[in-house]
Amino acid sequence: MTATATSAPLLNGQLIGITYHAIAAVRDRLLAASNLTFHQSVALKAVADGLDSAGAVDRLTSTLKIGESEAHTLLDELADAGLIDGARRSLTDKGDSLQREFTDAVTELTERLYGDLPAAEREIAARALAHVTARANAELAAQ
Repeated sequence: MTATATSAPLLNGQLIGITYHAIAAVRDRLLAASNLTFHQSVALKAVADGLDSAGAVDRLTSTLKIGESEAHTLLDELADAGLIDGARRSLTDKGDSLQREFTDAVTELTERLYGDLPAAEREIAARALAHVTARANAELAAQ
């Protein structure tokens, strides 16, 4: 059986990349209002989740694929902006407010993008992406 023009595309790197960039463009518009970069927003979330400095650095290096030095720089930037306390153990009031606003905006965006997709399809996609991520991480570790 051959694929037709109306066939659903197969999951591959190109499709994942196109999807990522479309979502990232929308996300970056949300972030523009906060004057945060995506990497800074991930660092702010790590602190919001209660991670100490070492835990936040670990999350940043593993999820963003950056070095420890860059992770520390991100946390320093948040401290300099008054969003986290100097010890990097908690959000300031300003940081908490910004984190809540961004989380609310992302929640609304998520509903618009994914809300009407059947849960079973979302679960299948999540499992497939988790497997691809694990394999890509294994490739990185082997190099």
